[in-house]
Amino acid sequence: MKYGYIFDFDGVLANTMDVHYKCYKMALEEYGVPIDKEKFYHQAGMTAIEQIQYFCDKAGVSTDPYEIYQRKREIAKQFEGEGSPIDVNIRLFSILKNAGIGVAIASGSSRPSILPIVKRFNIPADVIVTAEDVKRGKPNPDLFLTAAQRLGIAPENCVVIEDSQVGVEAAANAGMSSMRFVHHIDIERKDSGAL
Repeated sequence: MKYGYIFDFDGVLANTMDVHYKCYKMALEEYGVPIDKEKFYHQAGMTAIEQIQYFCDKAGVSTDPYEIYQRKREIAKQFEGEGSPIDVNIRLFSILKNAGIGVAIASGSSRPSILPIVKRFNIPADVIVTAEDVKRGKPNPDLFLTAAQRLGIAPENCVVIEDSQVGVEAAANAGMSSMRFVHHIDIERKDSGAL
């Protein structure tokens, strides 16, 4: 029987969430849309368009989310090279790969935003699934089911490594087990601790 492990990317393999937040915040503010940091982190795993649409709807601002996303991508160029590896999970990823277990990355981020970091941190993925590969982000199961399909492994034989609640929900919706990676993130709240 074949088993597989599917890792989220931002916040699990790479410390990049703060950079994403800065870019979204700057882009959304140009359109008069406020962003709540805690909610942004909680919804990590949704696609960029879903995140942008959520905050636009919440603010009652009617605009093209794709236009804001393009602006976010332009802003992100200022932060290229930022972010650091989450070594403990990259080591686990490599151990599983070397043991012949299928390993995949399934991220609501875009391929252009994660591939350079995957290369820089030398993460040996068998499969990489990103927002471009699905119509719906997390908590829908699409990213994880696509990763399992490409690995050639039944969903019930896959374990997901996630840091967000919507990611854990997506794993459950895909019929997969999950492990929650919890680490300290400063989201400017009174009890500022692990999510």
